[in-house]
Amino acid sequence: MNVLLVLIALVPRPEFVPVGQAELLAARQMAGQPAMVSAGASVWSSPADARVPGQFVVGFAPGACDAVGSWIAQRAGTVVRTDLDAGFIVADIPSGEELAATAQQVTGIRYFEPNLRVSVTALPDDPYFIPYQWDKWVMYADQAWDVVGGSMDVKVAVVDNGTEWEHPDLAASFLPGQLGYDFIGNDDDPRPDNTNVPESFHGTHVAGIIAATRDNGIGVAGWSLVQLLAVRVLNDSGSGTIDVVASGIRWAADHGARIVNMSLTSSASTTPMEEACEYARQKGVVLVAASGNDGQEAIGFPAALSQCIAVGATSTDSRLAYFSNYGAEQEVVAPGVTILSCVPGGSYGQADGTSMAAPEVSGVAALILARDYGLNAAEVRAILDASAIDMGNAGRDKKYGYGLVNARRAVDLATAFHAPLTVNREAGTDGTRTVIARRGLTLPSWIGQAAVFDCSGRLVLTKNTGTGGLSLEPGTYFVKTHPESSVQGPGSGVRLLVLD
Repeated sequence: MNVLLVLIALVPRPEFVPVGQAELLAARQMAGQPAMVSAGASVWSSPADARVPGQFVVGFAPGACDAVGSWIAQRAGTVVRTDLDAGFIVADIPSGEELAATAQQVTGIRYFEPNLRVSVTALPDDPYFIPYQWDKWVMYADQAWDVVGGSMDVKVAVVDNGTEWEHPDLAASFLPGQLGYDFIGNDDDPRPDNTNVPESFHGTHVAGIIAATRDNGIGVAGWSLVQLLAVRVLNDSGSGTIDVVASGIRWAADHGARIVNMSLTSSASTTPMEEACEYARQKGVVLVAASGNDGQEAIGFPAALSQCIAVGATSTDSRLAYFSNYGAEQEVVAPGVTILSCVPGGSYGQADGTSMAAPEVSGVAALILARDYGLNAAEVRAILDASAIDMGNAGRDKKYGYGLVNARRAVDLATAFHAPLTVNREAGTDGTRTVIARRGLTLPSWIGQAAVFDCSGRLVLTKNTGTGGLSLEPGTYFVKTHPESSVQGPGSGVRLLVLD
């Protein structure tokens, strides 16, 4: 713990601000999807093993504590404790699940929810994590892992100069017969040929940042449990040709990669590269590429292509590293200085570069897909961008792009991205709850029979339970729900904000 405190003191991480409706709206707009805003996952949707069995939290209105206590007793409930200041009672109630639908209709009850367990944030037992892996720390890996650890269903291709797939911290991420492909040696063994060449560590190092096995008691902690595909397109010294890289991208896309990491760069693009990236994009691949290490305003290729996420590197103070390229195409940044990861020979070493920053982003992208495998590439990209911590000038800028990728905010946003439209804000002073949606919306399930009025009080349309989506022009509407829906004008109930 003392080491952890030292780490925190030496490498402070950006303030964590939970993702909210603004980030969700931004992500959906970036992804080109209907921009609906959710209040977040319902506590009732939490998994059974996260709940305290049979225990519920009952919020009571001012002065209603005794009445609510009597209501609990009448249902064979036992009070565990009462918090008068916060206004709730914790109780064991055998019939709690059956009471959920009707409890909030009882006078004096503000809310009725299952009680959930909470635990300290888990840190992996990999010995180098706490003292050396500052990169995972500033990106909130520990909190992201509390939500999701990864999935072998997610394939990540490391298009590089070969990966030592037998490395003790990487072997679990490779499947027999599916190691990848060596375009230099034209065989199915994508290891470096000569690990005595100084640059031969590169692909192994990149792979370790993404997927070194976590909680195995050795070495470092990678971002995510994934299936790695090593695609060797460069020689041991890290040199190659862009056409071979293009072939590697296509191979990865054809072999099921959801994410392709390219910690490589060229000063210009070619048609094969552009077509390969477009081919992969159309197959739903998230393409992540290093911006380059020339310290100048010129993003290298393929990072500068529109199909790719261009990643710049930051140092321990979360400022752009002196060597990192930047420019209009810069999309996000991630740590890229003194990054510890796997190297050939079953060992570990540190390295600097946007080559190290790119796999940090690929690893977080893998966590996003592990959280919701149904997300498409545009949605994953939008989630990374919208959840990043703004580090430079307000909004996107040429040095930091959208900002420093934050793993916990990213997985939280992934959780909310496809959630149903169930905004149920606290009632305003006029008694309304607010729904925010785009045109072509579907009203939440808690709005059954309803009538929709515009601001002038004119009835615009009616909706019966079970009907599909509605189409409304941008504007503010008022929704009256059953039993007041059919004949009365606007008033308290639901305010509907329809965005363009």
